[in-house]
Amino acid sequence: MKKVFIGMALAAFVATTACAQDQSVSPDRPPMHRHHGEALAQLNLTDNQKTEMKAINDDFKQQMTDLKKSEDKITVTEWKSKMATIRKDHHEKVDKVLTDDQKATLKKMHKEHHNRFGQDREKRMDRMKKELNLTDDQSAAIQKSFDESMQKMKAIHDDKSTPDDKKKALYRVQKDQQEASMKSILTPDQWNKFQELKKNHRYGKPVQS
Repeated sequence: MKKVFIGMALAAFVATTACAQDQSVSPDRPPMHRHHGEALAQLNLTDNQKTEMKAINDDFKQQMTDLKKSEDKITVTEWKSKMATIRKDHHEKVDKVLTDDQKATLKKMHKEHHNRFGQDREKRMDRMKKELNLTDDQSAAIQKSFDESMQKMKAIHDDKSTPDDKKKALYRVQKDQQEASMKSILTPDQWNKFQELKKNHRYGKPVQS
């Protein structure tokens, strides 16, 4: 099971890196695109692999687009089942294209990406403290609120007794509670500025599974 999970995670990682294969990396391109280009370069794909990977990922993106369009017509359980099937199919196709060395490189990059996520989280918190002029007490309270929210999200995700169609509503409730907690910690001016920063995509929304 662990091997399958890692394999599907690697396939998802390839789906983002390979999307940049036909784009030149330039100084004025957003950091995420530069990262994808650098990751792709490390795989040293042949021209044939690039062609195959582009076809695989174009098909993957189209299937995901079609699935998104149908999300209001099917149940959450059916949606998740179709999502798992699409991802598994994508993983198997990618697995056939890459060599063993490329797969090992991809695993290493995925691990490094995971480690950077934690570091980026700290940077976002530091930036928030500076731009909103938070006090130390406010920073600590916000960090605690975020951590508790993520733990509750994980608990909802891991609860096997709750039907999938009810989990979506629970995620929304938890998101609203986290927003209310954030609003109670900030001053009115800080809250307004935080909303403006979110509109400008300076801070992301809470991650949901």
